[in-house]
This record gives sequence, structure tokens and C-alpha cells, in this order.
Amino acid sequence: MPTDELIIRLFCMVDDELGHVNKRSDAHLYPSEIVTIGLLFTLKGGRFRAFYRWLDANYRAFFPKLVERTRLQRLLRDHAEDTLPFLADPSFFTVVDTYGIELIHPRREGRSPRQLGKKGKSNGRSLVGIKLAWLINDAGEVVDWSWERANAADNVFRPLASAYDGETIALAEQGLREKDAPPSNIKCCERGMWNERFSIETNLSWVTELFHAKKLYHRVTSHLEARLWYLAALINCLLRLTDHKRSLAEFVI
Repeated sequence: MPTDELIIRLFCMVDDELGHVNKRSDAHLYPSEIVTIGLLFTLKGGRFRAFYRWLDANYRAFFPKLVERTRLQRLLRDHAEDTLPFLADPSFFTVVDTYGIELIHPRREGRSPRQLGKKGKSNGRSLVGIKLAWLINDAGEVVDWSWERANAADNVFRPLASAYDGETIALAEQGLREKDAPPSNIKCCERGMWNERFSIETNLSWVTELFHAKKLYHRVTSHLEARLWYLAALINCLLRLTDHKRSLAEFVI
């Protein structure tokens, strides 16, 4: 899909949800424009400085009142939760799984007292960063998400699924088991059982291959969480654009 068309279609989806949100009198960009830019940044991946140069050089006509780079970063942070309407409703069966995101190279661990990520393992691979957990429905859309530092055990994400007790049965890997945990809607499956769980692997492969989000460069919690908000919304928007055909390769920019 041509990038021009993708920007227009994403903006239309966003504006349908946020068109009623008024712009401040002294603001240059509408909330719909800010969220659309956030989705584009998440789709393109990489560092924000390079993304801003790309956007300014090629698509300023779509955003004629584009603000200065650092101001735009703060706007993306402040409007990240405007993507909440794009989260999906749970289905009868949902799937919960975790995904490791590297924030710094292991050799740089401990150099800063404000280091955001911690050293841990995800899918057998060591990294210094965080774990992102997604709860997805049977259409592959993200219902809810959470994150912790990479040294946390997977079972700390149990509340992500148990919050929907009575609405869905959440299929999970054995890592979400917890001794003496109260009965809940979480079903921890043995290897090879309930192959429906592998639908989330498709989503997470898009995060790696298409959105280049296996490594992020954020150093501040608020900006990291903003990126995760846009990431969840982007998956859902693109799935809806393709009518849930689960093929997003055409959206590479």
C-alpha cells in the first residue's frame, strides 16, 4: 500500500474515534493528527530523530502545522492514552504471552543509576530491558497489555488476564503458573496443547520484523509506555484495515 494512502486511512480511523476531542486554542495539531503520527512512528520504528526528518521531508503536506521535534515527542507522550478506544473487546478464548524488548546493550548495564531496564531472560534469550505482555482475542487484536522489567517472572502478569475473569478464558504458557494461586480464568497449557495460543506468536513476529520493536531506545518511563500504547493500537488498526486477514507485510514503510 502506498504510504500516502496508508496515512490517510489511518487518520480516518483515528479521527472517527477522536474527532469529537477538541483542540486547545493555542495548539498547532489536533489530537487525531498527533495519534496518527504516533502510529506512523511505531510502524516505521527506529529512533525518533530519524523518523522526524523522514516525516518532515516527505509528508509535511499532511501535517502542515508540524511542531518542532522535541515538542512533538512530548505531545506523543501526553496523548498516548487517547489510543485506549482502539483496544479490542475480549472473546470467549483469549491468549496471553510475554515478549522481551531490549533497551540497552548488556555491556552498558549499570552505567546509569536511572537505568530503566533490568537484566533477564525472554524466550531463552538474555537481554537488558523489559517484558511486554499482551492479551489478545480470537481475531488477534490486543485487548489489554502490561509491562515489567525483564528480571520479573512471567507470573507477575497474571492480573492482566484475571482482570477479565467472567468474560474470557485466557490460554497461557506454563510460565504463568503460580503456587497456591486462587482459581481464575487462566488456563496454563502444556506444550503442544491448544494450538490457538500460537496466534499471538504471529502478532509478536510482526512486532519484531515489521515494526522493529525488539529493541527500543527510550530512557524515560513515560515515553516508553507511550510507545507501548501506540504499539497495541497499531496492531489493531492494521488488522482492521486488512479485515483480519493477518497479513501486514503491505504496510512496511
